[in-house]
Amino acid sequence: MKKILTKKIAPLLLVSVMGTALVGCGSDDDDSSSTPQQQQDQQVQGTYQGTLAPINTGIAPDVGGTADIIVNGDDVGINMAVSGAPEGQHIQYIATGTACPTAAADTNGDGIVDAAEAQAVAGQMLVPLDGDLDSQNEGANQYPSGGNYNYSEDSSLAEMMNDLTATDSNPDDSIVKLPAGDTLQFEGQVIMVHGVPSDTILPATVGSIDGLPAAQTLPIACSVITRTGSGTTGGTTGGTTGGTTGGTTGGTTGGTTGGTTGGTTGGTTGGTTGGTTGGTTGGTTGGTTGGTTGGTTGGTTGGTTYGATSGI
Repeated sequence: MKKILTKKIAPLLLVSVMGTALVGCGSDDDDSSSTPQQQQDQQVQGTYQGTLAPINTGIAPDVGGTADIIVNGDDVGINMAVSGAPEGQHIQYIATGTACPTAAADTNGDGIVDAAEAQAVAGQMLVPLDGDLDSQNEGANQYPSGGNYNYSEDSSLAEMMNDLTATDSNPDDSIVKLPAGDTLQFEGQVIMVHGVPSDTILPATVGSIDGLPAAQTLPIACSVITRTGSGTTGGTTGGTTGGTTGGTTGGTTGGTTGGTTGGTTGGTTGGTTGGTTGGTTGGTTGGTTGGTTGGTTGGTTGGTTYGATSGI
C-alpha cells in the first residue's frame, strides 16, 4: 500500500536551571517528576494479545490466528501467526478504532464488507504491520504473503512515537497520525488484515481505499487487542510494599521498644536512685537496686557514689 513520507519531530530537550541560592533547598519532587511522554511510555508497558476472526466468511471463511504485542522499556515486539488466509499479499495494521466490522457494516447490501465500510467501524490505519515498525512509510509494500504465515518485527517505542506524532504530510490518505494530545494505547484497538487474490470475483459495488484494487484491500480478518499483562504492577507493588513494611515495622518495634524499656528503666532506677540518695543509701539502693534493675548503668552510678563517700 502506498505510504507517505513524514518528517520526524526530534524530542524536546528539557533543561533545568538552578540558582546557587537554591542549591541547599531543592525539592525531591523535582527529581521524581516526569514528562507526559514518559508517563505515557510507562502506561503502555505490558503484554497484549489478539485472536483473529474472519470478516467476509463467504470469501475467506477459514482465516484465523493470533497476534502478540510486548512492550518492555523502549522495545516493542509484534508477532502474528495467521492461518487459512487466501493466497497473496496481506495488508495488515493496527487501526484507530475499537471494534471489528461485522456483517452489519455492509451498508450497501452487496453481501461484502469492503475496505471503506470496514474503515467506518475499525478506523483508519495507525501502525502498519509491515517491514518497518519505526515508520509508517519505510516498510511500504513489505507485507507478508501466503495462506499461512508468521510475522515478527521489533521496534523502538521512542522511534514509533516520533513518527506517529510527526506532521501528516497527506491527511487525505488512509494512514493517520496520532491527534495532538492523544497517546498510543494498544489495548482496545483493533488489528485488521486485508487481501484476496486479484482474480477473486467481487461485485462491482465493492469499494476500496487509496485508489487500490478492491481485491487488495478487501478485509478478511480482525481482532480487538486485549491486555494480558502489565509492565508496572510488579515493580510498584514489590518495591513499595517491601520497603515500607520492612523498614517501618522493624525500625519502630526494635528501636522504640528496646530503647524505651532498656534505657529508661535501667537509667532512671539505677542512676537516679543511686546518685540522689548517695552515701549510705546509695550503697545499698544504688548498688543493690541499681545493679539488679538497671544492670550496667545502675551498678556503675550507685557503686561509684558509695565508694567516694565512704572512702573504701
